[in-house]
Amino acid sequence: MSDNSADRRAIVQPGGATLTYTILVRGFTAPVRLAGRDGSVIASFDLTLTVAHPGQGFPDDIAAVMSYEDIVEELRRLCAEPSISGPDYLAESAADLCLAHAKVQRAFVSVELPSVTEDGAGTGASITRMQQNSLPSF
Repeated sequence: MSDNSADRRAIVQPGGATLTYTILVRGFTAPVRLAGRDGSVIASFDLTLTVAHPGQGFPDDIAAVMSYEDIVEELRRLCAEPSISGPDYLAESAADLCLAHAKVQRAFVSVELPSVTEDGAGTGASITRMQQNSLPSF
C-alpha cells in the first residue's frame, strides 16, 4: 500500500465542511482462537467508517470510492491469527487496519466474544480512532 500523502487530504466544501460518506459493516462474524483456550469462539464485529468523499464530479468507477470488501477480507485475516489475546486486541487491530486505508478518516469498531468467561458471560470492546492526517469536520 503506498503512502501517498495526497490520498490523505480531505475534500473541503465551501464553508469548510469536509465531504465524507459512511461505510457500515454490521454483524460480521468469524471464528477466532483465543490465547490459552481450546477451540474457537465466534467474534462479532460492527464497524462505522467515516471515509473521505472523492468530491463532486468523481467518475462512476468503483475504484473512486472505498469498498467495504477490502475491510472484510482484512478482518478475515485478522480473525485467522493463531492466538488472539481478546476483544481489546481485536478492536484495536481492526481499527488499525481500517485506518491503514488512506481514505478512512475515522473508525469506530465494536467487538463481542460470546461465552468466553468462566461464568459463561460474553465480553467485548469498542474503540474509536481518527486518521492522524485527516481534517476535522465541523
